[in-house]
Amino acid sequence: MVFVAGCAGSPPTSTPAVVPPTETPTVAAETSLWYQASTAFSDGRYSAAIHLYERYLTTYPKSRRALEAHWDLGQAYEQMGEVTAAIKEYRTLTGPEGASLSAQNSYAERAQHRIDALRNQPASPAGARSGHTALYVSFSNLPPMSQVEAWVRQLSAQGISAILMDASLESSFTRPLIPTSPPTSSPLPTLPGGALFATSRGPVLTDWYGVMVPQAHELGISVYAVLDLYHAPLSDHRPESRMLLYDPTRRKVHPWTQFDLLAPAVQQQMAQLLADLLKTGIDGLVFRSRAENSFAYEVSDGVLRQFETQVHQPSSEVAQALRDRMALRPNEPAPVSDKTLWRWVGWKARQELDTLARFKKYLQKAVPRLRMVIEIHPEALSNPTSALVNYGEDAAEARRRGFDLLLGGPSREASDVRSFGGSYKGWSRDVVHSEKGEPQTLPQGWVLLRTPAEHGGGMFTGLAQQADELRTPDIRHLVFVPDAPVVIP
Repeated sequence: MVFVAGCAGSPPTSTPAVVPPTETPTVAAETSLWYQASTAFSDGRYSAAIHLYERYLTTYPKSRRALEAHWDLGQAYEQMGEVTAAIKEYRTLTGPEGASLSAQNSYAERAQHRIDALRNQPASPAGARSGHTALYVSFSNLPPMSQVEAWVRQLSAQGISAILMDASLESSFTRPLIPTSPPTSSPLPTLPGGALFATSRGPVLTDWYGVMVPQAHELGISVYAVLDLYHAPLSDHRPESRMLLYDPTRRKVHPWTQFDLLAPAVQQQMAQLLADLLKTGIDGLVFRSRAENSFAYEVSDGVLRQFETQVHQPSSEVAQALRDRMALRPNEPAPVSDKTLWRWVGWKARQELDTLARFKKYLQKAVPRLRMVIEIHPEALSNPTSALVNYGEDAAEARRRGFDLLLGGPSREASDVRSFGGSYKGWSRDVVHSEKGEPQTLPQGWVLLRTPAEHGGGMFTGLAQQADELRTPDIRHLVFVPDAPVVIP
């Protein structure tokens, strides 16, 4: 089109006019994006800089600024404590391992020095105290779609670097709690079903992620999807896909609401659902914990058969152990069947964590920088045995698998961070074994906090400063939960 336009002009005059050079729309867009990225980096907003530099390199891979973008991206990852991602960017500058340094690449030698330093660095990088100031946004608190752009800009101006957003209504951190006396036959409340992202695996309420993610990334804000796998938005109504709840007192099982994560058919559908969610461009996934303390009593034919095959113990002994536990009085010695109970909950918790680890490997193979977060109850830190029996949570093992941990449950006051900070101390280091000589992404700590009362209805000024004062090298990411009434649309 430029060529045709140049040939279609009027005949040249004897003294052609000097036309000042102007930027084409493409060059102007590139310059604007570069300015946004470099400004975020120089301001210390490293999370925003990462998204903007990545977008720049994806959009303009052959730009004359590409080498500088890879270097700054590596530096930003270092500041965020993302050693593996930083090394990957530096390797882009040095070329394949063992290759000679290019004399034409002024960043190659510096990049190699950083790779060597990071490989030999035993502790967290210099920026270990940096992290996300995140805002949790339930479906009922989302702004009208026409106001999303202005709303996200306001959040960015207030220092919010990440948004945690429900992927379905069942995933909400502010959902009503279900009564949880382990075996119960009372009717359970139901929420409207459906995903908030485009998927072929189940009903879709509204594709909110298609609107929110591009707007947030435009300003360098990360978006994390909050998803409850046990109540995932799947179009699967088969009874064999759900768990049953065992009632020891009546020796009966009752229908239960949760998907059976150990059923191969459910795992296959769940993997496809997660793949659809990944296509939205999210930066991380938060897997919700169980809302019900019923883990030990959740059974299915498939799970019991797996237990009998792998542990070589009849499921009837599991039923007896659960009955003995229900009949146990305070201060009584543990019954003989207690060993069976621990074998049962330990085996089942490992199987579920293995399933989540496979999802993690599958998703991070497609998007290596995707952060995977598992919510845990406070008992997982203060009383691990209780958390294992009630919720199937093993925080130490999840940490060894490289998952971030989100201390969930009811959002807490900022003053509480110090009280449980000791439980996290040191857990974000030296827990993931290196593979092929490469340091792996280390697990990080997330905490749900209540927004201050004076911020209840408007923009949340001051949260970024408060987060900077509270975060520690082990509790890096603080998620503020607005104190707003739950409205089911």
